[in-house]
Amino acid sequence: MITINHYGDKFFVFDAKDVERLRCEYRIVGAFSGTLPQYPLQNTFYGLPLLLLPEEVSLITHNGWGNVVSKKKPMSSSPNEIFNDLWSKGFYITSGIKFGGDYLLYTNDPMCTHSEFIIGVRQEEEDIKPVEIISMGRLATNVKKTFVVAGSIQEMMTYYSIEWAGF
Repeated sequence: MITINHYGDKFFVFDAKDVERLRCEYRIVGAFSGTLPQYPLQNTFYGLPLLLLPEEVSLITHNGWGNVVSKKKPMSSSPNEIFNDLWSKGFYITSGIKFGGDYLLYTNDPMCTHSEFIIGVRQEEEDIKPVEIISMGRLATNVKKTFVVAGSIQEMMTYYSIEWAGF
């Protein structure tokens, strides 16, 4: 069992073998957040611990691959459902916050390929303004990706891609 440590609203894995299992066996990528002892003043390469998204933690615990130490509050279901659905389709998933989304999707290990999609999760009742659609499309085009709005409508996963033609 993989041990996931819960501190505040963050989830960490400290064991290198567990990190290797997560990535190689389960396609769980996370993000390294620790400073490497040999390079304490740099900010390009990071080491243990591995920071996990709440959705990654939910998938791990749901499938019985690991457990959380000092879990405090339940996670919302909609992003977890989207995360699980995308993961079940074979994608590697990381946080998309740097690109204005919730997730980035990769068809292979993120160390080997670039992401192709930025995923923005929306609730069923949440409206999207026209200016937001334009922003999503233009942003994704500028970083050579496709923006995908994901949501659950009447318990069915729905995905809409937005691409900017740039007339």
